[in-house]
Formats: sequence, structure tokens, C-alpha cells
Amino acid sequence: MAATAFMLVLGPAEEFGWRGFALPLLQRRMAPVRAGLVLGLIWGVWHLPAFYLSGLVQSEWSFMPFLIGSVAVSLILTAMFNAARGSILLAALFHFQLNNPLWPDGRPWDMYLFAAVAAAVVWIDRKRMFSRAGAATDVLPGSDKPLR
Repeated sequence: MAATAFMLVLGPAEEFGWRGFALPLLQRRMAPVRAGLVLGLIWGVWHLPAFYLSGLVQSEWSFMPFLIGSVAVSLILTAMFNAARGSILLAALFHFQLNNPLWPDGRPWDMYLFAAVAAAVVWIDRKRMFSRAGAATDVLPGSDKPLR
């Protein structure tokens, strides 16, 4: 119970940086699909130290499936973030769910499922994913002047 409560804070708090700051800034310069790919790669590498710490779940995993899953989840979150016009709450709740997987063994095989879902999301939402026109670029949603 304490670990779940801690994860309710840890993962979602990261979203203020990933989706609240980095993604809007990246989307000012590139299409959402490219911004999502870049952010997913950074996000995956950010978690790399967990694969070398014994006692953590990730220490039993291979890094490559995790990296594929991170990129896939980043693409899914990019589409969700833009569709919700920059809602960090939606991204935070999704991140919390990822930290508490549906499958209790927490193995990375579900990352391939995320990759398939990400491919479907990008294909279905391809007009918005490959154009900066509908991308959320405000660091502070609803503000008149975006942070430069």
C-alpha cells in the first residue's frame, strides 16, 4: 500500500517535466510524432539506471523491450496530451497506471502491446500527429504568452 501511494506521487510528478514542459517546447519545433519519439527515447534512457540496481523489478528485464515500450507510450501520451489540449492530469493518471501494471508480474512483454497500440494511434490520428497545427505548445495551458 505504501509503495502504491509513493508511485501515485513519483511517476505523475515526472509528467510536469515530460509533458508539461519538454513536450510543448519540442512541439514548437517539430511535429508531434517526432517530438513523441524524441521524448520517448530520452524517457527510456532516463530510466536506464534502474536496470543496474539490484532489487528493482527492472534489474531482471532486458532494456531494449523497455525502450521500445517507452517510445510507444510516449507516442500514445503525445496524442492524448494534444487531444486534451495540454492536460497534464491525463498524462499523470496514465503514468500512474503504468507504474502499477495490470499484469502483476510486471514483465516487459506488455511493451510490445504498447508498440502495437502506438502504431494504431499514430495511424488513426496521423493528420494531427504529422502536423504542428493542433499541437499543444503552451508550457502553462491557458496562458496568453507561452514561455520562451
